[in-house]
Amino acid sequence: MSCKDTAKILPIIIMEKNLGIKWYQTIDSTNSQANRELADAPHGSVWVADFQTAGRGQRGNRWESKSAENLTFSILLRPTFLHPAQQFHISRIASLGVLRYLHDKGLDAKIKWPNDIYIGNKKICGMLIENSISTDKLSASIVGIGLNLNQRGFSSKLTNPTSLIMEKLSAEGNSDLPDKIYDRKDELSLLLGYIFTAYSELEEGYCKELEEEYHRNLYRLGEFHRFIEIDQDAPADIPVERISRGKEITARILGTDEYGCAIMEHISGEIKHYPFKGIRYVL
Repeated sequence: MSCKDTAKILPIIIMEKNLGIKWYQTIDSTNSQANRELADAPHGSVWVADFQTAGRGQRGNRWESKSAENLTFSILLRPTFLHPAQQFHISRIASLGVLRYLHDKGLDAKIKWPNDIYIGNKKICGMLIENSISTDKLSASIVGIGLNLNQRGFSSKLTNPTSLIMEKLSAEGNSDLPDKIYDRKDELSLLLGYIFTAYSELEEGYCKELEEEYHRNLYRLGEFHRFIEIDQDAPADIPVERISRGKEITARILGTDEYGCAIMEHISGEIKHYPFKGIRYVL
């Protein structure tokens, strides 16, 4: 895929409410359902659930979400114009789609590498992206997204969650928590519009601008903080918090390379590139 140097001119895609979206009251996982239908489902298919009994996050974590309060959904993309080595582009455009949606809501959201979305030091959105490769192309990408929308209380096991309603009420200085809620179907339609617009920009070749937008919106960009460097031999199927084979470093994120690895400068001046799951923020 070649990249264009000119400014992107694509308008925001307006999603119609009568899309062929499959909406479930309860399901194990929307990503799992997307995988079950992968062979026949067309590009742009969406699966949404009021509640997931086995919602999955990165590295074995579970995604907590109260029933019918948030947006938990998966999108099937078929980016056959991408080489497998370019698969991080999907993570980038999904992150930017959610980021633009939240910016439109007046919230100062940032992308915590690789694709969590934060407001301040609080997590509002997580993603699980599963790619399928066929010879020399990326045949399918299942983008699972969990966006906290109306939830106002979270498990004590979670250290830093937030939601759209909590952030809006906080910004308005209203501590009474009125009964205002966001219509999930309306918000899903808006959010999908931003995500598919970013995807169209990628498809049209505006990858350099998307990369620049992603970099300037990275959480803690250019700031020295503590991180955990994860041993390459650590099991990939357990949460980072349970991994003992890691060491603490002080470093700052400078951006990402062409493969989506985090470019980190250690306080000593050493520059290292970390692959996905190779490093963890200390919050």
